[in-house]
Amino acid sequence: MASGSGVGRVRLRRRVAAVVIGCVVAVVLAGCGEDRDDSLGPSLPQGAAPPGGTAVNGIEEEWKVGVDLDSVPAGPVTFTFYNAGTIVHEMLVVRSDLAVGALPVDPGTGRFAEESDRWQVVDEIPEYAPGETKALTVTLEPGTYQLVCNIPSHYVSGMATGFTVSS
Repeated sequence: MASGSGVGRVRLRRRVAAVVIGCVVAVVLAGCGEDRDDSLGPSLPQGAAPPGGTAVNGIEEEWKVGVDLDSVPAGPVTFTFYNAGTIVHEMLVVRSDLAVGALPVDPGTGRFAEESDRWQVVDEIPEYAPGETKALTVTLEPGTYQLVCNIPSHYVSGMATGFTVSS
């Protein structure tokens, strides 16, 4: 009987070791996904990725734009934004090599020109109210972009963030 107990203990130890190894592998694999910014809080929307593409979730509020990913591979991207502010916002995807916040703004309108040979507005989520969530799917080429609100004075007040698309 003593030898049977020893065999039982060995089997138990092997089972425990297998469970521990399985848990370690699960934790490692979970850490290998996209590096999303989870500091945006519980208001962050959870949009669905388009087929073969990437989902980017964001929040706009006075006077900032935050996203959970600031870099994605080229291809289809669905931007899902929540207006956590107290006023209306919009979200433009702007391709530009200019630094974030450096698009020239017309002092009379408090906005940058949405048509220019120096940058390209790819598409936009039009104005949406506080508490609303809106989505936009676009196909992006490699390059540098800004995600911005271009309602008068919002861009110059800090409502922009950089975004990179890699090949």
